[in-house]
Amino acid sequence: MGSACCRFFLEQVMIRPLTGALLLCATQLTPPTFAQGSVPLPAITLDAPQQAALGVRTSPVLPAGQQQLLASATVTVPPGQEVTVAAPMAGVIARLDTGLGDSVRAGAPLALLGSPQLADARRQLREAELEARNAQAALQRDQAMHDEGIIPAARLQVTRNRQQAAEAHWQAQRSALQASGLGSGSDYASGQLVAPRAGTVVDVQASVGQRVEAGTVLFRIADLRQLQLDITLSGEKATRLRAGDAVSVPSHEARAVLLGVSRSLDASQQARARARVTVPGRLQAGEALQVQLHPATDPKAAAAWQVPARALLQMQGQSWVLVATATGYAPTAVQVLSSNDDSATVQGPLNAQQRVASTGLAALRPLLQKAD
Repeated sequence: MGSACCRFFLEQVMIRPLTGALLLCATQLTPPTFAQGSVPLPAITLDAPQQAALGVRTSPVLPAGQQQLLASATVTVPPGQEVTVAAPMAGVIARLDTGLGDSVRAGAPLALLGSPQLADARRQLREAELEARNAQAALQRDQAMHDEGIIPAARLQVTRNRQQAAEAHWQAQRSALQASGLGSGSDYASGQLVAPRAGTVVDVQASVGQRVEAGTVLFRIADLRQLQLDITLSGEKATRLRAGDAVSVPSHEARAVLLGVSRSLDASQQARARARVTVPGRLQAGEALQVQLHPATDPKAAAAWQVPARALLQMQGQSWVLVATATGYAPTAVQVLSSNDDSATVQGPLNAQQRVASTGLAALRPLLQKAD
């Protein structure tokens, strides 16, 4: 019994230091983790003949120039620079005074509209005018009679109320006719449609002899001296843009400045942006085209680098590049900012003197996975 207790005590004394040493060693060997939560990959040791046998070649790391984003856009007219002219009443187009593409001034004649409703509206206006004048004459007569003491003040007040009601009815009829935008015509039943503002006639939906209903759009007039781009782009691209960024249309030798970017997506998961055209070049309203967006670089942001798109590896949910070293390759985690079929723009601990593996990555991946 005593010898067994001695053996147990000695075993405990010897095991405790060994356990502590193992824990200390494990702590020292635990590699640091990235902020992204990925575990660093071990370096790959390969000499030149081995790299040649595996078909591994390298490409230089280049500083990324100003980034360019591609998007689709439509050339439009800014809000407030385009108006429509519609038929205020049902009728028939008796004459056209302007055509598509014509430049017009404010108040210029567009078309002559013949309408029985217009004749009736003018008749009602004339009747309201006569009633207002009769009411005014009655008020003057009763005012004189009241001053002489012939009628009481109550009767004078009734007459004054009638005159004010007739005046209001006349003004309402006159305002309604003026709001129709019809100038005087050759007769009571015809009126001249006129341009509400100066600009270019960009659409004509009227023809001589055409019968139209009230509200039918006949003309669109726009000031084409100022254009804008309505841009459609992905949500990822929208987050990298802000008002003031440059927009270019190389195919039309045009330039624009971004006015605003929506921070919400539509049903097709697309965002919208508007740009004011500063150099119109050969742009035409209504044209659909491709534009280049140039996000402003942030001076506080980390440097960006350009590498071949095929140099990127995806492992552990992270993008990596294999940086060439004297003994092989060192896996380096990077953040991809943008990419296409040929190249990728990344951020990470790179410099312009380094080279990255751009071919033979399929042969190197198993070495990383085995080491992992």
